[in-house]
Amino acid sequence: MPPSIFDAPLYLFVVVLGIALIVLARWAARRKGTRWETFVALRVGDVLFTEVVGAFLIGFGIGALIVPQLDSPGPTGPPGRPGPPSRFGGALAGSRLPFLLGIVLAAITAVVRIDWTDHLLRGPSKGNSLTTYIGWDARVVAPIRAGEFGEIAMPDGSGNVMSVVATADTDIALGTRVRVTGTKDLNLVVAPIRPG
Repeated sequence: MPPSIFDAPLYLFVVVLGIALIVLARWAARRKGTRWETFVALRVGDVLFTEVVGAFLIGFGIGALIVPQLDSPGPTGPPGRPGPPSRFGGALAGSRLPFLLGIVLAAITAVVRIDWTDHLLRGPSKGNSLTTYIGWDARVVAPIRAGEFGEIAMPDGSGNVMSVVATADTDIALGTRVRVTGTKDLNLVVAPIRPG
């Protein structure tokens, strides 16, 4: 079946949709500890699943735009026999190129996103390390005195609220919104969020 005049705009839309998904995933990933990161960026370890889907769509769209130029079969053979394959044949045959390009682009995106030095030099991670929570917002549920300990409530990765012990350099009153700024021994260090 020859390509339709509606194919190119459709595949351009797929490419634009892929770019939009990548932008959305990166935007949502910057909102650590929120539902945006959990349900939009869809973080799987170091990789953002939404970003990988976007990369696949870009590769698929580009491959589909290229296919009509590559998929010009040679002369037909006798009736009942298939004609010779297209110029590139095999894995790069027109029907497979969009899917193959999408898979390659998605794999490249995942490989680039993974922190290989962390995996190769430091070994397996200790699940749920405290540094994961740096940058997350929380609310004080037990007052924190300067240099001492109190309690904060913050969402975990799935959005459920958890209560954890934290310390601070200044006194922080009950109900104050705080941001996790670091770790000290086995505790989180928090600071009040300044308005504005």
